[in-house]
Amino acid sequence: VIFALFWPLLFIRASHDLTDVPVVVRTICLEWAVVLVLAVIGFRVQKRRPSWYCVGMFGWRDALLMLALLPIVFCFSGLVSWFFSIPVPHDQIQKLAAVPLLLRAGLVLTAGITEEFMYRGFAIEELAALIGKRRLAALVSLVGFTVGHIGRYGLTPMLLMPAGAGAVLTILYLWRRNLPVCMLLHAIVDGIGIIVVPAVMAAQRG
Repeated sequence: VIFALFWPLLFIRASHDLTDVPVVVRTICLEWAVVLVLAVIGFRVQKRRPSWYCVGMFGWRDALLMLALLPIVFCFSGLVSWFFSIPVPHDQIQKLAAVPLLLRAGLVLTAGITEEFMYRGFAIEELAALIGKRRLAALVSLVGFTVGHIGRYGLTPMLLMPAGAGAVLTILYLWRRNLPVCMLLHAIVDGIGIIVVPAVMAAQRG
């Protein structure tokens, strides 16, 4: 559980610049490697079934709730940017647009699938099994998720953005008990920031 929550601290001094292709490739490989280790622990060592980590199909109620929570994530990010006067990083977005689209799509899918398995599915369920309190386990996992983004955002107000998104994802997970719908919401949020926004800005400049 500790490894699932805080493994990014092992790489906190490494570059987290997502406009750098080698960094993006390294990030994708690392996250899948961590999930592979956790999957071996969970499915092979612990003999867990996929349902233990709430892996299953989701229905229309899950999808509607996910869509309802989506604007909340972006409204919160907007409020953080406004309150702390965080400027729009136009230069960074331009550089991000130069990263191959297929690689950015791979990053989006990787983050959505792997981070939700690490922080929501594995961490919450395994920690809840240890301490007997799922809500406390969810709070600890949210802290781990936030800490895992320090390398990219630093100890700045911008860290509130992944913290807020993580809080929404945690609520969705506890409410619906369905990991794939959390993966989808996570991927949509990241996809808008990593794929859609750079594409729109590039089109406007073109």
